Amino acid sequence: MNNNNEQVWVASGMLDAEMIKSLLESFGIKAYLIQESAGNVYGMNFGPLGEVKIYVTSEFSVQAKEILKDYQDGKLEVSDS
Repeated sequence: MNNNNEQVWVASGMLDAEMIKSLLESFGIKAYLIQESAGNVYGMNFGPLGEVKIYVTSEFSVQAKEILKDYQDGKLEVSDS
């Protein structure tokens, strides 16, 4: 990973991280996951060892943060009606 990347999210475990990565990639934004190696080896999904940092290239960081804000606010949910 190079210096043109910016952290946009910290996930609680790899499952959460993969979901966020898939969300961003559905909007055409390539995401990169970084986790402490001990957390990965031992399958930690809580605490500092379970954190997975999600990065995108700097050119997409503003857009990614907006998408993630909409996700947190429930604006991306589809109603059953």
